[in-house]
Amino acid sequence: MLPKLALSITSFIPLYSLMIFMYIYQFLYGTMDSNTKRYVIIAVAIIVIVQVFFSMIASRYIKEKESSQNTENEIVFKNINEDKKAEINYMMTYLLPLLTFDLDKISGFYIFYTNILILVFIFMNARAENFNFNIFLWIKGYYIYKGNNINGDEKVLLIKKRKFSNIRSNNEKYKFVSFGGSNDIYLCKKYN
Repeated sequence: MLPKLALSITSFIPLYSLMIFMYIYQFLYGTMDSNTKRYVIIAVAIIVIVQVFFSMIASRYIKEKESSQNTENEIVFKNINEDKKAEINYMMTYLLPLLTFDLDKISGFYIFYTNILILVFIFMNARAENFNFNIFLWIKGYYIYKGNNINGDEKVLLIKKRKFSNIRSNNEKYKFVSFGGSNDIYLCKKYN
């Protein structure tokens, strides 16, 4: 469950980065009382610590999956194509709600309930295994593709761009491993 949670939390890095920016902006240029300023400092510190901690866990998990020596769960996919809708879905799901964020109404209660709502959404996201587009994976060079397994079922594939160009140009078959405990998301293993 910890890798799932780490992948879910790191998918919210842009959201939390924007929140930190808004909190700091309001802290420096807004009109806050001293209690609210204290809440802002505590919230920013907690967000940064949590993101760094879970980024390290997610990074380690990805590295373990990439170099996994386990061959029993390896699957070969065919008809692999890039999923062009993934980035739009990400923006609509995670970033669009920030347009309702009101800088003039930041208070201790506002900071608390906003972060609690996001945490609830993170846990729901982890349980639903909805971390196929994760900004952390994107930073590490992974893109989202769709491919068909042996049964013809369409699955989400996480592949580095250079690996995909090798797959397309050489018609090579790369092996994938289940990612995040999901039966619908697979990560391309390192190749020799």
